[in-house]
Amino acid sequence: MMTPIYKETEINNIAFIIPTYPPHYHYLYKILPKLINIINVYLVFSNNEDYNTFIMKEYITPIIVNGPINKNSIITFKKFYALKELISSHFDYFIVCDSEIDIITENFTKDNITQKINNIFSNKIIYAGSVDNNDLIGINKMCSTLFPNDLEKLNSITKNYTLYSWFSDLPVYRRVDLPDFFNKIDYSNIVYTHFDHLIYQFFLLLEKNFIINNVTPITKLKWSLELLITNDNNICNNLINEGYGFGWCSKTFYNMNNIFLKDKTKTFLIYHLDRNLPIL
Repeated sequence: MMTPIYKETEINNIAFIIPTYPPHYHYLYKILPKLINIINVYLVFSNNEDYNTFIMKEYITPIIVNGPINKNSIITFKKFYALKELISSHFDYFIVCDSEIDIITENFTKDNITQKINNIFSNKIIYAGSVDNNDLIGINKMCSTLFPNDLEKLNSITKNYTLYSWFSDLPVYRRVDLPDFFNKIDYSNIVYTHFDHLIYQFFLLLEKNFIINNVTPITKLKWSLELLITNDNNICNNLINEGYGFGWCSKTFYNMNNIFLKDKTKTFLIYHLDRNLPIL
């Protein structure tokens, strides 16, 4: 296993891990110049051919998968592969996300990002919506299968798998957790509905004394905060009162609340640049 290169940057204890492939390079070409010398960015490539076609090599450190990829769940496989590659690095935290992102430049500071991440691991709260969609319940159930000895406990914690938290909060992993996390799970046979950060959140619930907070009474939304689409400041303020950090949000939500998110919540990351989310 080759140790990935570390670059001296302003934010030296946090790194991005982003799996990517050629059709998504254009998102990265837009964001990477904003991140140069600010934070380490590790891009995860499926093979040397994909890496060779990537133009902005000087802006990133590559992690190239050495060996077969689980094609039933390529994204989660590549994220976990990179986390294992960096398990002995000096970083404290990894933000592990997709390519379709952008930053809010004025809020992308070491102090703000550190505060948002510290808030997640000190509050120990996972924010979820109460769902009745069988597909979402099925995703929770599938993610729980990586913890075969804890199925009854996860079923209880998630209220029969109806509390769904995918994309609700910043997808950050704490490096010191990774040895226990990967000892706990076997991801060699994962499928598409094994969602990486949901799996890690289940680990935090089981092993690190996190609790789950059902925010549907606040949002009136039978989904995770991924589909929070509102300009009602009462909802946003009530989430803040629950300790929610607003580290990231969707493009659709940002476009409706950009002043609030820039100035009050200090949101620093925007996701789902590739889609306009539906209003439920």
